[in-house]
Amino acid sequence: MSDNPFVGMWKLVACDAYRRNGSILPIYGKNPVGRLFYDVDGNMSVHIMKAGRPKFKSDNKFRATLQEMRAAYEGYEAYFSTYEFNKEKGIITHHLIGGLFPNWTDSDQIRYYRFDGIKLILSTEPLDSKPIDNTIVKLVWEKLGCNNQSSLVQIP
Repeated sequence: MSDNPFVGMWKLVACDAYRRNGSILPIYGKNPVGRLFYDVDGNMSVHIMKAGRPKFKSDNKFRATLQEMRAAYEGYEAYFSTYEFNKEKGIITHHLIGGLFPNWTDSDQIRYYRFDGIKLILSTEPLDSKPIDNTIVKLVWEKLGCNNQSSLVQIP
């Protein structure tokens, strides 16, 4: 059994932007949908989307209108990477291989973390800091497979 507390599947609970003016913006709406996966070999994948995204008029994604494509892009985030974490500093680094936002490919995305029971809190700045120069994005994830929840689908 791994002593890596990140390993497993996580369900998104909240994804909020904390702004300098004190306002809090739920980036993907009040009920975002997402999954975060870490494996024991140092690989990870994340998918986040706004609930209730409108469907395209066409069933062919290559026939979407510019407005449909923009709404789909703005309502979704995804990437895959390798990762490493530093317990002493409370930092996890995602070494991006690829993702929806092309500028992040081959970059390192550093996140500050804290565990709270079965919850994982990730932040773009140190936890409990105030937004001074930049907006701070905080994500709250809940581990699946705990409290009789299962991330596996059982087929009868």
